[in-house]
Amino acid sequence: MAVLRRHLYQRTEGADEDRWRLVFDTDINRLFVEHEETRGDMRGAGYSTHTDEMDLAAFLGEHGQGQSELLQLLGALFDDRNSASGLNDEKRPR
Repeated sequence: MAVLRRHLYQRTEGADEDRWRLVFDTDINRLFVEHEETRGDMRGAGYSTHTDEMDLAAFLGEHGQGQSELLQLLGALFDDRNSASGLNDEKRPR
């Protein structure tokens, strides 16, 4: 299984850490956001790690820095594509 991951955003508060990644599973052609939460100090008894998957629409329905990072990344993809083709929305044939 080939899985491509790109870091979106990371938040750290004390010993707690949250990471969001844009993930593409090439085997099933699925694009989603992966959220990994780590709670507690690794040396302590309360340490845990949990990973969740979210559809893009559900992730973008929330508001925060991670969503802003994803929107920037998507915007850059389309800007690069438009620049390479010499087209923008106004010039693109309909």
